[in-house]
Amino acid sequence: MSLSLITRKFTVEEYEKMATEGIIKPDEKVELIRGEIIKMSPMGTRHAAGIARLIQLFIKSLDRSYSQGAKSD
Repeated sequence: MSLSLITRKFTVEEYEKMATEGIIKPDEKVELIRGEIIKMSPMGTRHAAGIARLIQLFIKSLDRSYSQGAKSD
């Protein structure tokens, strides 16, 4: 006897409605990927450090762009 698994793909609209209706809790770590709701693993320290570094670089580049763009005559 074999079992068949029936799956269903979700649209972005359905996924967002599940979040607004409380089916998906605000603190749940899930993502919609190719129509499937996937539980995400917790962020590790290396990942968090990499994100923090990217944020610092992004802020520095914005600051440089702002400083260079604010020229007076």
